[in-house]
Amino acid sequence: MQPGKTYELLHLKATELGCVTCRIDEQVFYVNMTAPMIALIVPCYNEENRLQLQDFVQHEDLGVEFFFVDDGSKDRTAEMIAAFAEKYPFVHLVKMEKNGGKAEAVRQGFLHAQKTLPLTDQDWVGFWDADLATPLNEIPKMIQYAALYGDVDSIWCSRIYRLGSVVKRSHLRHYLGRGFATLASIMLKIDSYDSQCGAKLFRPKTISTGFADSFVGHWVFDIEILLRLKNYNIIEYPVTAWSDVPGSKLKVYKEIFRVFFELVEIRKKYIKSGT
Repeated sequence: MQPGKTYELLHLKATELGCVTCRIDEQVFYVNMTAPMIALIVPCYNEENRLQLQDFVQHEDLGVEFFFVDDGSKDRTAEMIAAFAEKYPFVHLVKMEKNGGKAEAVRQGFLHAQKTLPLTDQDWVGFWDADLATPLNEIPKMIQYAALYGDVDSIWCSRIYRLGSVVKRSHLRHYLGRGFATLASIMLKIDSYDSQCGAKLFRPKTISTGFADSFVGHWVFDIEILLRLKNYNIIEYPVTAWSDVPGSKLKVYKEIFRVFFELVEIRKKYIKSGT
């Protein structure tokens, strides 16, 4: 095939991908000119001995703006994040004066990102658990997966045991999670397989509806987001990897009654009141 024809085919392929072609030393590269901005909210509370910031910044190639929300930590979490923010321009510290819980930390992070970033309809803002139980390299896979569905407003990671995936989760947490999903489905009429996985992406247009008001729940606020965004197109992405990280502050078996009462309060607000 003639060199000119080869380049024409490459240029055509690049156009299909939304890229431009670039030739350097006879090698052709696709350069994405339409890559969306991605901002991740990472709630943190007393994570001095657990937060591995280097694991975040080593993924600079993903082009993510990280907003670490310090939820009134009593240790050196905020100082650690501030030090990294000085060194890495894509790392940001959002400091809350007092502990408000994970739900409020996530909400404030979204509002801060909405206020400070030049977001467009094609961008993504999400939240991610600080322990990186869901690896950050799932992000491009999530976006690629969403492209199969067309116009998607939010992508929720889902821990599904299946061939080809590596999901490492204790049997207790797995079965309690299935019980929670069943209960939430019955009480709140939602169809999510795994609403509680701490890795989600949202289009900016969902922020005002999903995060403007405070949440009823402290631990199961994800359910509230789902109910608030009932008129948006939300999909679940089956993760290729997830690993339970020791040290979680949510002891599911101890909080089971608290979670149940949160579901009751959520039902009162969103189902019975018709909100």
